Amino acid sequence: MAPQPNSARAKNNRRRPTTRPQQRTPIVKSTPRAGTRSSARLQHIQPSPTPPAPISQPTGTKRKRPQDSEAEAEVDGLEGVRPSKQLRELPPSGHKLFQDKVEAEQEPPPSGHPLSEKNLQTLRILNREDMDPAANNTPALKRTSSRRSIAPSDAGTERTQRSSNTTAVYRHKNLAAVEIHMHTEPPDYIQTAIDRIIKAEVSKERRSELRVIAQELRDGCLKNVRAQAGEDDFIDPLHTALKALGLKNLCTHEKADWRGELKPVAPQQSHFSSSFMSSVQQLEVDDVSAPPRKRQQQSAGEPYMSPESSSTNARTHTPTNDSLESSEMPAPAPPGSLIKTPRPDISIGIQHMALISALSLQSLNKVKARKFLEWLQNEMVQHEPDRPREPMLISVPAPRALDLAFPFAVVEGKAYSTGKQIFEAENQASVSGACGLKIQLDLDNLVNRGATGSDTSPTTSNTEPPLFFTICTQGPIHELWAHWTVVEDGVRMFESKLLDSCNALLLEQGEGFMVRLNNISLWGLGPFMKSVVERLGIVAKKAKSE
Repeated sequence: MAPQPNSARAKNNRRRPTTRPQQRTPIVKSTPRAGTRSSARLQHIQPSPTPPAPISQPTGTKRKRPQDSEAEAEVDGLEGVRPSKQLRELPPSGHKLFQDKVEAEQEPPPSGHPLSEKNLQTLRILNREDMDPAANNTPALKRTSSRRSIAPSDAGTERTQRSSNTTAVYRHKNLAAVEIHMHTEPPDYIQTAIDRIIKAEVSKERRSELRVIAQELRDGCLKNVRAQAGEDDFIDPLHTALKALGLKNLCTHEKADWRGELKPVAPQQSHFSSSFMSSVQQLEVDDVSAPPRKRQQQSAGEPYMSPESSSTNARTHTPTNDSLESSEMPAPAPPGSLIKTPRPDISIGIQHMALISALSLQSLNKVKARKFLEWLQNEMVQHEPDRPREPMLISVPAPRALDLAFPFAVVEGKAYSTGKQIFEAENQASVSGACGLKIQLDLDNLVNRGATGSDTSPTTSNTEPPLFFTICTQGPIHELWAHWTVVEDGVRMFESKLLDSCNALLLEQGEGFMVRLNNISLWGLGPFMKSVVERLGIVAKKAKSE
């Protein structure tokens, strides 16, 4: 028998059915999307009018049947779908092919038909999930699921870290720029005045009353700790304790915004000059042989400019000697722009009507005393050179708390269970302390106007230095701070020191704290108020004579 010219094609022709062959419909895979059944992923395209040309295959390769091709397309369209769902969605002809694809991972593919990288990765994922079904129910192994489940706490942690970093920079940069310093030691005459207030003797009857108030403070704090309450809830027991002191003429207000004019401003810049760098810069201009080095040295010789100032002066700045001289003294920041305006959780001061009544015992009646305080607050003067005009004396710091005058203490608190730290409360309290001291300094300035400088520090025991007290809380934790002001080398500085720290949940510590708070309130309504009235009387006589 003579050999046939094309045995492979003849062999394939014998396998074809005798009936008229049906035209195959090409199957096109679409990109799988989550939550879509595999049958919806397959789109059928109308067959072309001419049948495709036969494709020759290597000898020995088994030709796929139409059913196998369709089943394989179904399997490929289920990439990224869980195995259990894949088995439910596969047609009967595709179950065996899916199992073959999974088992193919265990044996290396033939060298002549390597799998693509995408298929290898898909098979590894399917094989791993199929071999360990329990892993699908373990959230710890799924990083995305675990992140999604703890997203609120993660966001809170990141927010707390950012807040901590911001408050640290605010203390060491912004507060220091306006000469507000914490954890300092006061001069001897100031320490003596503080001890005279804090360590005042308390009678046994009064101590018993304060112990009852401390018990109520402990119960309120314990209730909030168990309830994981917020900031305002923790402030409420302390506010109740202040009211329970039962002191006449004591005025307290919550969340009262103070006036921005009270904030201290940055002092004048030191008289330093960078003119000694002008010769170095002139050498850089003359040197044209090394451009990279020239640019580096020139940038080092120029004065530092912040991003805001550099963008503003980009068109006018030129590296000349004139520009160096003009930039030796940069323009000061706007007054009070470096620190936040105080909004204490509790402001503690003197009742305004009580102050008017005490002032009326001087040379003024009640009507004239009220008009006099209003005039002081509305009259605009210039306290310091090169500063904007400000009210002569702001005796009432909060426009929405007109019954509170001459504050001598504030409370700044943070919640115990929300991650807020007492560090931030200390920053806020230090600004309030500086503002309260500024009110006393302005009053001293009016008294000493024309006689002595306002920066003269008191040195005699009969003269009380300006003092202010703040309470910083973090839930049941309470801190007591003292604030004062000194002048060094012509620069006004506001300093503070931690006096006491306690946990109100411990009754003995809470009792000692209430004793100190009682003594501060008695000082504010006693010697402090008396000194304020006397100084106001002196100013009233000066204003009347003029």
